[in-house]
Amino acid sequence: MRHPNAQRIVELFAAFRSGDIAGISAMLADDVVWRFPGRDGALAGEHHGRDAVFAFLGKVMQLTEGTFHAELEAVVADDDWAVALFRGHGQRAGRTLDNPTCLKMRLEHGRIIEVSEFVWDLYDVDEFWA
Repeated sequence: MRHPNAQRIVELFAAFRSGDIAGISAMLADDVVWRFPGRDGALAGEHHGRDAVFAFLGKVMQLTEGTFHAELEAVVADDDWAVALFRGHGQRAGRTLDNPTCLKMRLEHGRIIEVSEFVWDLYDVDEFWA
């Protein structure tokens, strides 16, 4: 039996895959914070609030001309935290992204309030998004 927060994350990835904006929005707190690593990449930094997170996710799709997709590998969760392991894939300016990634998420009342993203090869990811 999967923890309810793990199921929520599985549903979040499914919503992202299908472009279900309402489904994604329902899982994010109004004041969500998403931290993306890097120094030079176009996505690096903290994105505060649901609108900023949607702008961040939209920029991911814009910069990859819609080729980005996340292949969910595993999710573990308890009442307060969830960790999702996935591979991010995409094409951009003749470059290919194939990156093992970890999302550490804090949840309250079934909604994500904080996301910290960790990538396997920070230099490669920073270069891809630069």
